[in-house]
Amino acid sequence: MQACAIVSSRLDYCNSVLNGLSSHNLQRLQTVQNRAARIVLGVGRRVTAEPLLRQLHWLPVGKRIQYKTALVTFKTLSLQQPSYLYSLLTPYNPSRTLRSSHFNFLTVPRVSTALQSRSFSVAAPHLWNSLPLQLRLLVTCTQPCSSLSPQSSINLLSFKRQLKTHLFDLPAPLPSEFPFSRRLCCVLVLPNMFNGAVNYKC
Repeated sequence: MQACAIVSSRLDYCNSVLNGLSSHNLQRLQTVQNRAARIVLGVGRRVTAEPLLRQLHWLPVGKRIQYKTALVTFKTLSLQQPSYLYSLLTPYNPSRTLRSSHFNFLTVPRVSTALQSRSFSVAAPHLWNSLPLQLRLLVTCTQPCSSLSPQSSINLLSFKRQLKTHLFDLPAPLPSEFPFSRRLCCVLVLPNMFNGAVNYKC
């Protein structure tokens, strides 16, 4: 399981900043994850990767980015901390009473550039509002706190489980969902069972 420890940790590290990654760069990272899945399960390169990822309970890279962003948003709303992130999330309060007033929506700021649309203040509310209602209603905190209450801890575990199930059931993100990015350059190291480590440059 070295591939899981080495590759997954690098794919997950700060991946919430990869919101809006272009399909070209996203596919490069996905190729690395597909290769890791084949190594773990000991199958050839011609085997389709999607069922292998499901067998390992690995979300594809695009959905891992969504998972991390949604999880950071949930924790920020639950703790109302850290303040620098919480200040970027504004609850949706319509001017008149609507049914959606109690759906835990967030206000999505208006932006004028593609780069601005990738920021946490825009991408997080947009993703949060797309989640099922039962996930958004798991946020129960009403005041800032330094740690999760017992009920909030239970809600966090439930949120993680339901979010992963929800993302697994969604179709793969379309290229248009990741239209904006600068070129991504990275080097990931995959363990090779026979010849030591192999560098995959993307």
